Amino acid sequence: MPPLKFLALVIAFISFFLIRCNQNYGISIHYLVLTEQLSAEHQAAMNFIQRSPSLQPQLLLLSASSFRVIPKGIVWLHIPDSSEYEKWIKHKNELKGLMDFYKQGGKLLLSNYAACLPYELGIESEKPEIKILNIQDDWLFDKKGLQSYRGHPAFHELFGGTFIWDAYENHSLPTIGYFDQRFPAAGKVVAVEKSYITIHSKNKLMVEYQENDGKILSVGGFIYLSRPNHLHLHLERFLDNCLNYLVGHSNSEPVTFWNKYENKPRQFSVTSGPLHPPVCRELQIPPLDDMVLQRDHTSQNYYDVSGQRALVMGKEAGGIDELWIHPFRLLRDFEAGIIQYDSVAWLKKIPAKIEVRPESFCRIYQLPAGSLIEIILPALYLPGVVVHYYWTGSNALQLVIKYRSDLRWMWPYDENAIGDVTYAYDTELQALHVRDSQGDLYGFLGADIKPQTTMTGQFADLLWKGEEFQGIPTDLNQVYHASLYQLDQQNNFCLNFGMVGTNTGQIEAARDYHKLLLHLQGIYDEARNYYKNLLAEMVTIQTPDEEFNTLWKWAIIGTEKFLAYTPGLGTALLAGFSTTARGWRGGHKISGRPGYAWYFGRDSEWSGFAIDDYGHFEIVKTQLDFLQKYQDLSGKIFHVISTSGVVHFDAADATPLYVILAAHYLRASADITYVQESWQYIQKAMNYLYSTDTDGDLLIENTNEGHGWVEGGELFGAHTTFYLASLWAQTLKDASYLAAHVKLPELQKKYYSDYLKVHDILNSEFWNDSTHFYNYGKLKDGSFNPEATVLPAVPMYFRLLDHAKVQNMLDQYAGNGFSPDWGIRIVSSESRYFVPTGYHYGSVWPLFTGWASLAEFNYGKSVQGFTHMMNNLLIKNNWTLGYVEEVMNGAAYKPAGVCPHQCWSETNILHPGIHGMIGWQPDAPELKTILAPRFPLHWDSIEVKNLRIGNSLINMVLERGVNYSRYCFSLEKGSPVLICFAPEFPAGMEMLKVVIDGQQFWNRSENLANHSIDTLRFQLTGQKEIQFEHHSGIGVIPFISHPLPEDSSSGYRIIRQVLNDQQFILEVEGKSHTAADFELYIYDQKVSLIENAEILSMDEKGRLKIRVYFPESKERYIGVTIRISLTTKG
Repeated sequence: MPPLKFLALVIAFISFFLIRCNQNYGISIHYLVLTEQLSAEHQAAMNFIQRSPSLQPQLLLLSASSFRVIPKGIVWLHIPDSSEYEKWIKHKNELKGLMDFYKQGGKLLLSNYAACLPYELGIESEKPEIKILNIQDDWLFDKKGLQSYRGHPAFHELFGGTFIWDAYENHSLPTIGYFDQRFPAAGKVVAVEKSYITIHSKNKLMVEYQENDGKILSVGGFIYLSRPNHLHLHLERFLDNCLNYLVGHSNSEPVTFWNKYENKPRQFSVTSGPLHPPVCRELQIPPLDDMVLQRDHTSQNYYDVSGQRALVMGKEAGGIDELWIHPFRLLRDFEAGIIQYDSVAWLKKIPAKIEVRPESFCRIYQLPAGSLIEIILPALYLPGVVVHYYWTGSNALQLVIKYRSDLRWMWPYDENAIGDVTYAYDTELQALHVRDSQGDLYGFLGADIKPQTTMTGQFADLLWKGEEFQGIPTDLNQVYHASLYQLDQQNNFCLNFGMVGTNTGQIEAARDYHKLLLHLQGIYDEARNYYKNLLAEMVTIQTPDEEFNTLWKWAIIGTEKFLAYTPGLGTALLAGFSTTARGWRGGHKISGRPGYAWYFGRDSEWSGFAIDDYGHFEIVKTQLDFLQKYQDLSGKIFHVISTSGVVHFDAADATPLYVILAAHYLRASADITYVQESWQYIQKAMNYLYSTDTDGDLLIENTNEGHGWVEGGELFGAHTTFYLASLWAQTLKDASYLAAHVKLPELQKKYYSDYLKVHDILNSEFWNDSTHFYNYGKLKDGSFNPEATVLPAVPMYFRLLDHAKVQNMLDQYAGNGFSPDWGIRIVSSESRYFVPTGYHYGSVWPLFTGWASLAEFNYGKSVQGFTHMMNNLLIKNNWTLGYVEEVMNGAAYKPAGVCPHQCWSETNILHPGIHGMIGWQPDAPELKTILAPRFPLHWDSIEVKNLRIGNSLINMVLERGVNYSRYCFSLEKGSPVLICFAPEFPAGMEMLKVVIDGQQFWNRSENLANHSIDTLRFQLTGQKEIQFEHHSGIGVIPFISHPLPEDSSSGYRIIRQVLNDQQFILEVEGKSHTAADFELYIYDQKVSLIENAEILSMDEKGRLKIRVYFPESKERYIGVTIRISLTTKG
């Protein structure tokens, strides 16, 4: 090649490279000013531009010729306050150059008071308003930001909306925009104001203008670069995004805008091809088994049934109250009825029997001429539900179905956000089409047989009058539909009504609607087999208590129901289910809050421990992925993501719990590769947590970072709660564990060293010698709030607290002050804060009950641990059949929360059951586990299946009698595992020998005053049998109450049991002036003396029943101490 030609190619290549570099890394930002003497705010803005790797600052002085030198490019005009705006507006003639610049293809970023200029320069005909907000500094709860509609490049990596302003002091905050019903005439609304848990859709602050190649982004507030701002990272990312968007750099974000709508239904026309259902349309349902829960009579109790896309909720008595296909409500007020003469007998008023299965909800209506069977079946993976009707009579039955649809988009968007509900009845498909104004939210609702008549429109209700439907008018933005069907021989007395919705438009909705109705039996079998296989693969427990066995499995089902997929967001755990009829309405006329059916950070993390325990590692990994995907710029983990995609970072505990869950997942799964891949997120989280210690006391803080567990009420407000400090200690310990496995020894040492310091602070500074409790929290001035709460149970779960200090607390947790018959309160009923319905100051949470149970199992109170676990389990029988409430009243046995079905309530049966009662604590990377079973004494045979550690699976069987306890272990698959075996035995039991696989291992007499023997370590490679031979011993059987709805607490509690020499001391509580029966095992012994109780009976196995009388007293509950002396049977 000739030298000159080669040189030309080199020059061309270098030129191309430099051009590309300039395009990608050197955007010239012309920052417009009135004078070269920059104020602190303008200097800060220039510094920001200079810091950005993709931006290059150019100071541009305003003059008549300012914009001629940059015919195309980006100009940023930032007018921070009204006084400076007055100076700028005096230069209106020079500013007119901005309009010419814009029309010639220039790009403008206008911020704060500069948002007035599009109107002043004639670009916009509608004048913006100025509103002043008076902000009271209140931690992070006074923050301000902007929210897009369904995404915009200005919010790239900010999840569609972000908070950008959180000052350190009280102040006045101007906003410039279009308020209430006003919109800009020439511009499009990019974003509206957002504040803590609220989108202010009427406050339109960010507007985009475009004319040919010219573009303007106008941001009417919250842009301050020189003032102290907790959210400066977010502000700078937002500004960087705005400038990159203006220059034309693309990212993955959609471009959407807030539009003006009338918010009234509109009709359109559509015709699809007909549905061709299969010949066999009747569902084949297997016979009843132990997983079918039944009630002979329906009630007004709530029910739900769900797949991973669809959530159906209603009342047992009839119908469907709401159907949510995340992120919107497709349908509400679904009712069915039968024609009787000239009227409708609605099914909700006809008695029925119900059958609840993991995959479906069934009502059976017994009518004079036959049975009408109604089965509600959500698809496991498709975004839809089928309601299956089958009539067993021989004559035709006319069935009316009616419902309404408003496409309510999930909170925090309001009821008007979707625009106009648009609908069409498709006569060929026999289905109603319903969609939002954008066409993203789309639904199909129809049947696989032709209706005799239908009616659709903007109605408040549809009535059957004579032989036709009549509508009641309404001004609501909703469509009501009713159809009349006939079930007869021609259609095999069967009807399948399908409901499908998606936020991805018509094509996907149509595809899934056809799948649902054309492959119904396959849809049913898929869901049924999923749950059947799930229970065959996860940890199950077989005991002499059949109720326990069944409800344990339902706890796993109840947990798995919360795994949900939302297109555009991903798959993760939702927190709680309820209709919009309960709870705070979000300040909206029509609520869009179906309980807590959102993705929660800390809820998923606390639940993840149990899911690891029962062996579904894949869900925990998916959840960790989700937490990492939406990690904040700072490293903070979100508190809530609504399924509509709005992200909230309001909690201080979600981030430490994320690190703890990552370590828990590693210990369970041995997935070191995943931890290595996730280390960047873990490290970012740790850096964030360290940054929150603003006073140097080594503790992370609630102040300015968010609530701990307590979100409000009298307890709220500590600078660092004991709960948060204990999470920090465990986080440091677990971060050290994680760092060791990714081979970062220096970080491993640092984290562990800091853990030791924080551990010491927990046990010294927070301890209160006067109350013999750990203080609730540390205040800003260094003093402490001394309130006694259940929250120290959390560090007890992590085994962080001194053993001697916790015994008094555990006795109080066991007593009536903290524990009614159905769980444990956050504060004692003796507390000055106690209110039975107080969310954070008196109610009973199954979550708290599970924490207490874990603490009790860990610190030698297994009877109380089992009792509290059972308190949670038995709630499944009383309201939502098979599921556990979110919150219970603190004084009466009835719900007091929002959600009748809550994820953490389900997992706080499983977590204490596996970690505490079974004593399963794996360390999978080391292929070893602690196994320390603490089963109640009245269970003489137990089989535990599917204990999972890494790729290994272990089963365990216990059989025991008066003089022996036999454990059998089997490695069902995977690598050998080192078992550190430490079973609990009754106090005073004398161990005679231990026989392992038929070989005598240990032969000496040892009295087990402390309930345990030395840990036995053995490598499990296949089968292993360990038999303990023993005599004597004494222990109490847990007292399990079975309260009925609305009951007050019976108050019979076991506080403590202790063996002193040959005397057994049992401390109990009960209602004054009553009697109660307690049971113990004394094995091959007899009672020589008993005080404060009488013996009722004793069987050949040494099961002793005693009656305790509680004296009359002014106190509601009174304690009694029973003393029992034993001798060996002669």
